[in-house]
Amino acid sequence: MLGYSEAFLDSKPYKEIYDGKLHRKVSPKTAHSLVQGKLMRLIDDWGSERGPVGPEWRFRLDEGTTLVPDVAFIAQERFDGLEGEDREMPPFAPDLAVEVRSPRDRKANVARKTELYLMRGATVVLNVDPKRRTILMSTRDGERTYVEGDVLAHAAFPGLSIRVSDVFAPLDRLKKGTPSRGS
Repeated sequence: MLGYSEAFLDSKPYKEIYDGKLHRKVSPKTAHSLVQGKLMRLIDDWGSERGPVGPEWRFRLDEGTTLVPDVAFIAQERFDGLEGEDREMPPFAPDLAVEVRSPRDRKANVARKTELYLMRGATVVLNVDPKRRTILMSTRDGERTYVEGDVLAHAAFPGLSIRVSDVFAPLDRLKKGTPSRGS
């Protein structure tokens, strides 16, 4: 992987490699962490019987490309075909990749990573924006933006339906629990 050791790539902050360059993952803050955790639970509740679901899981898309989605799901059939190191760092994109935006994420980098996931085998990529409270679902057939009030679903993942408002509910609870300045 362009001469970088796995230990270096997996030390915090995590690093990704694509387009011949090393990219540091943006350090997650509270909103990112809460939304990532909620999505992890929702996808795991649906998918744990269907295949592995994990946070911050490294995928080796090709010799010079390694990405770490915030949440990933691989169908059990694909995972069962892996052995040894490939089970630890799959040599393809997950079926479902989730990227949670941080304020410092560059739009061009998010778009490029989405493109790479889809080119290397992902069925769906979710780009989640906690600030705007939107989820952009990208597939090889196009994109759709979901907003609060919408329910996200895709035929490739039967039974998985995610209410957008549920994804951002932890942020609402955070606001309610914030003490006033006088406290």
